[in-house]
Amino acid sequence: MPNQAGDRVTGRVERGVYVVEAVGDIDSDNGDSFAALWDEAAASGLDLTVVDLSRVDFGDSGLLNALLSGRARHLREDRAFVIAGPLSSAVVGLFSITGTQEHFTFAESLGRALK
Repeated sequence: MPNQAGDRVTGRVERGVYVVEAVGDIDSDNGDSFAALWDEAAASGLDLTVVDLSRVDFGDSGLLNALLSGRARHLREDRAFVIAGPLSSAVVGLFSITGTQEHFTFAESLGRALK
């Protein structure tokens, strides 16, 4: 699952919201770690999933594909999907270069997203 010590993707329920937290470098080697978490988010029955990317240093197409997949699933299931920052310049660049930022809802922090 993780490709280096400290790189990980985990899920938990916090304040009635399903929170996915990613840490480190998220790429094609570990981007598929999100799939099981989308299942857990759906099984939780909660209306909102927040993906906390504030501790992601780097993300490539593996991260982007995981997020687009999660967003699409949440839309199909009529559940909200928010990405929380602050985002590293590399992650901002990923959204900017691919033109995908308009497909997501962003919160400046996990705390804001949980309000």
